[in-house]
Amino acid sequence: MLEGKTLNTVTTYGFHLNAFNRWLKFEKQTLDGMKAMDLLGFKEWMLKKGKSERTFNAVISCLRGYFDFLILHEVVKTNPVSNLLRIKVKSYKQERLTDEQIHEFYTYIDQLKPNIRTAFYLMIGSGARVGEVAHLTKEDITIEKEGRIFVDIQDAKWGSDRKIPIVFEKSALIVHDYLQSVDTSSLPVFRVSKRTLQTHATTFMQKTNIPFSCHVLRHTFATLLLEKSVPIEKIQYLLGHKTPSATAHYTQSAHINVLDLAPSIWQGER
Repeated sequence: MLEGKTLNTVTTYGFHLNAFNRWLKFEKQTLDGMKAMDLLGFKEWMLKKGKSERTFNAVISCLRGYFDFLILHEVVKTNPVSNLLRIKVKSYKQERLTDEQIHEFYTYIDQLKPNIRTAFYLMIGSGARVGEVAHLTKEDITIEKEGRIFVDIQDAKWGSDRKIPIVFEKSALIVHDYLQSVDTSSLPVFRVSKRTLQTHATTFMQKTNIPFSCHVLRHTFATLLLEKSVPIEKIQYLLGHKTPSATAHYTQSAHINVLDLAPSIWQGER
């Protein structure tokens, strides 16, 4: 059930299963013989606790795998988790940061400590996840003879290990300068936690009223590349997605210039 999962994913599954276990005790339910109808009570209980529809759907996905695991080990005979329990969630179109907002973000992070500043520049310059950036060591970042900088991401979410370049020159220069100032060590090169980076992202949002999170940087990175006509297959690899459809969701807010596709009907003055 947990093979190939990151530590963060395993921890999240633990939270989901603990919530389910609390409900079992509250309702004096047992796993054996449980039916899909029984889980409607769990659904109602979760929503009354203030959990979002997305959170409940994530818990249901976790429970489906959990019951499959229990069947394999002959603890239960059937899996009561039905996809019909899932709640239809309205799709949300994530907009990329505008050029003005990107400039505002640069102004904000340029005032932060060098390690935190550089971590954010690497995120927007490579599309790496905030957790991936927080765990990088100096040895994971290599500067090639041609001056290109590559980031080796290991033990990534969904098994998405990959070696990716820092695409934007400004980010590459800032990362290069920072690397010259730190010693080689097995410690994370930025000496900052995922939570701390997320806290700075929240602070930026509160100061500027710009809808923002570390995840928005991935959307912005992907969208900017699509606007530069980078093939979606390459963007998919850079982001560490398993399917093109996941990448397409990230790039739906791209500002695509189609002016050159329209033929002119004027062949000179009329």
